Amino acid sequence: MTRRIPAPQHVLELSGATVHGSDGEHVGRVRDIYLHDATGELAAITVSVGRLRGRTVLLPAVAIAPGALTELFDTPSQALTLVVDAAAARAGAAPPDTAHADPQTLRMAARALGIEDAPV
Repeated sequence: MTRRIPAPQHVLELSGATVHGSDGEHVGRVRDIYLHDATGELAAITVSVGRLRGRTVLLPAVAIAPGALTELFDTPSQALTLVVDAAAARAGAAPPDTAHADPQTLRMAARALGIEDAPV
């Protein structure tokens, strides 16, 4: 499954966006946005889950439902929807300490969500 996700023109608008799992349940809010160095395409987002625990998870772009970015920018009140359910997303991998996600880190984050065929 190879799916390129271009960086949206208004990528900064992703920050703070609500994120829902494929089951419609609330996951959290977008905290950070990662872009591929070479292409500028969206690589991943981090999402803050839970108010008390303050855990942050790394969600690679492949975890974002097709068309979800377009929907979010067309109707800002909409949430960003994932291809995995909320429980899987909340249990995702922690983001790297370096604030840079290399291809191996993105693949590991995808596998933590149960997405085995994540592109590089």
